[in-house]
Amino acid sequence: MFFEDFKTKLRDTTDTFSIGELVRTLFKPYKQIGTESKAGEPGLNIFLDKLISRIVGMASRLVLIVTGLVVILIEAILGIVITIIWPLVPLLPIAGIALTVIGVKLW
Repeated sequence: MFFEDFKTKLRDTTDTFSIGELVRTLFKPYKQIGTESKAGEPGLNIFLDKLISRIVGMASRLVLIVTGLVVILIEAILGIVITIIWPLVPLLPIAGIALTVIGVKLW
């Protein structure tokens, strides 16, 4: 049951960040902003506008990709730790009684 919830949570996070889509569109312009060629306007202006738009798009997508990977990694590590620790929780009262009997003071 817990493992299925863990898989669902990981799948939802992956879907939220849609890293695959971000990687596919990494070099596309930001919000498709671009200028049209006008009479008398040098082609260098258009080239620079498109280049800057692509750089802004790439930077914003890279931030989202890295953030998504960090969140997925943290969720995976916490899920593994909880999966390992959760079966031991019922033993905690027994361990507490045993420690009390042998005289261990925790604070």
